[in-house]
Amino acid sequence: MSDEENKIVQLVHPDADEKQLLNVQIENEKTYRQKRCPHPRTFVDESQRIFYCSVCNAELDPFEYLLKCARDARHVVTEIETLRQRAGELRTSVANLEREEKNAKARLRSARTAILYAENDLKNVEQGVKK
Repeated sequence: MSDEENKIVQLVHPDADEKQLLNVQIENEKTYRQKRCPHPRTFVDESQRIFYCSVCNAELDPFEYLLKCARDARHVVTEIETLRQRAGELRTSVANLEREEKNAKARLRSARTAILYAENDLKNVEQGVKK
């Protein structure tokens, strides 16, 4: 039985006041809405020198907000360049398809003409045989 007791691992339960052991505490933590808000409407209070979001009422770091705007602008410019490149590729593709369509129509006209000539020759041969 002592072998089985040695195999048992004792779990240590944390004390309820272990939070006091932390040397950092968070006060005035942001709400869930403030953490997830994209801050679509911001205001600058010039007299109190505060920059905040009017949707979630969170005070914003101006540098972080400008950095976010700069990243968004860079993303938009990259997206525009990608879309312009894609538009150029599509224009080239459309031009190729139009050229292929024109060539196909010309081949079709040529084939119809050849069929008409063949039918006419056949008709002449049949009439020549009958005469």
